[in-house]
Amino acid sequence: MKFTTQKQVRFHHCDPAGIVFYPQFFYLLHEVQEDFLNHIGFPEHVLIAGGAGVPIVDLKTEFLGMCRHGDQLTMTLELTKVGNASVGMHYEIHGEPTTRGGSSLRVRAHGVVVYSEVPHGKPVPIPDGLRNALLPYLKTSPETA
Repeated sequence: MKFTTQKQVRFHHCDPAGIVFYPQFFYLLHEVQEDFLNHIGFPEHVLIAGGAGVPIVDLKTEFLGMCRHGDQLTMTLELTKVGNASVGMHYEIHGEPTTRGGSSLRVRAHGVVVYSEVPHGKPVPIPDGLRNALLPYLKTSPETA
């Protein structure tokens, strides 16, 4: 199952040409992660207040097309791994299909977060409640096996 959310490209995401400045995509990806954690009942601010966090330790990103000020984006998150303390995440950002019939995929990213103690950053096992909430979003295709 994929988590899906909608975002609109805002003025602050863009460079003077009205195109999303690439570092802003990292903010958008993190917002998707926060929205997802909230959706499954484990808001990030509550995790942090309780002494745990999910910092990113690896992120690979492909920029496949432009997004412009005002564009409506569909952003998805699917899990590729739920380990002892780590979670693999696959993100996609889609815009409107191009007028020439091209792909709507604008950004594809793969990341790993680690469930850790705050503020020390020591990895700790993912609690059962959180693990159970994550598992329905675990991708089970041959490419992740």
